Amino acid sequence: MAIAAVAAVGLALFVAAEWSQFTDAATLLVHAQPGWIALGCAASILSIVLFAAVRSTLLAAGGARLSLGRSSAASFAAGAVAASLPGGGAIATGYMVQRYRDAGADGGSAAWTTIATGVVAPSVLVFITVGGYSASGSGLGDHPIGVVVPAVAAVALLGGFFAIARRPTLLRRPATWCIRVWNWVRRRWSGTDVGSADAAAAAERFVRSFGSVHPDAARWASAWGLQVLSWAGELVALFAAIVAVGGVLPHEVAGWGTLVAIYGTAQLAGAIPIIPGGAGQVEAALVVGLVATGTDESTAIAASVAFRLMSHWLVVPIGWVCFVALRRRGADLPRPPAR
Repeated sequence: MAIAAVAAVGLALFVAAEWSQFTDAATLLVHAQPGWIALGCAASILSIVLFAAVRSTLLAAGGARLSLGRSSAASFAAGAVAASLPGGGAIATGYMVQRYRDAGADGGSAAWTTIATGVVAPSVLVFITVGGYSASGSGLGDHPIGVVVPAVAAVALLGGFFAIARRPTLLRRPATWCIRVWNWVRRRWSGTDVGSADAAAAAERFVRSFGSVHPDAARWASAWGLQVLSWAGELVALFAAIVAVGGVLPHEVAGWGTLVAIYGTAQLAGAIPIIPGGAGQVEAALVVGLVATGTDESTAIAASVAFRLMSHWLVVPIGWVCFVALRRRGADLPRPPAR
């Protein structure tokens, strides 16, 4: 919260120093072309639905079934939680785990789906960003922080996940430790007496369940393909935002690659957990990138704000409506633990 406060103060000072640029950007936003805004909103919504399809596809590998409609509603709700609350990312993750449990998944299968989704989405984003830099003609060695480091991290993330998936017994000790900590919290707060033997048995069940998930090549291909399309939906929203406020899209492959690289870098910057939803982080990265390509500051600011309104803040009201709807249908009721 302290870091967020400092960031807010810094943003306020920046706005004050560049006030004329922001007023010009506000004018561009007011006169934005509604057709392109509508296209961007539709592409953003479709992007989240496709990501929900990734979740359903991976969850089905463990034998549970979560319909695309319910998965989409839960994904919108989780997005609203992540964007609205401090520490919202962790809360949203727990929320989705409960939705997986509601769909019939046990603890190990729900954990596998959560980790797999958390590996596939950022890895695809990194590879798209690397592809953008390559298409733009920029040498990857010239961008060690923006490209090389995330690429190495993505490869390490993928390697670590598949190593654990092949040898789930590696999770036995950390799972036992986590369950014992949780049992300690339960004893402190509710007075429930849970022994260490129960923790060891629960960890063993978790490890067996986690290791029993073995998706075939077709399922992996579906998940990766859907995730590529999901990120592509947000890219379309960015292109629409640029045109809506009077910007010009490139006419050459290198220019398109640059835009893709700017988008990926901005999204990676927003993934750093400083402010809920990466508010201000993504916008700043987009403005810097667009200005570097020759776009004037006012247009860059307007395009970045329009993009974030369509791709991020549009999710919040939709998500809270989905949250309430799922709650009324009993989707937030805890399931009894699997035996």
